[in-house]
Amino acid sequence: MANYKIGVCCTFGAGSSLMLKMNLDSVFSKMGVSATVEVYDISSIKSVAESLNAVYTSSALVPQVEDSVAGTQAIVVPVINYFDLKGLEELTKKYLLK
Repeated sequence: MANYKIGVCCTFGAGSSLMLKMNLDSVFSKMGVSATVEVYDISSIKSVAESLNAVYTSSALVPQVEDSVAGTQAIVVPVINYFDLKGLEELTKKYLLK
């Protein structure tokens, strides 16, 4: 089984990304997905992009995050609702586990 390295990215790497991290931890656990989830702000995601499998971020930040991870294996997962666990599960199936 793969052990995914996941980045969660928001503007400052504080409030919203921490909530998303906690919800992703819960979703991954429920799905049996082995993943390490870490929080980053938009200015630091580029420096760690090489080591990430995916970056979950708000739909508004997708263009900036895509620029930051360009040329790496990291995929960008656009999240609209950080609190919709079913939605996060569906996004994980669509983007990470395809």
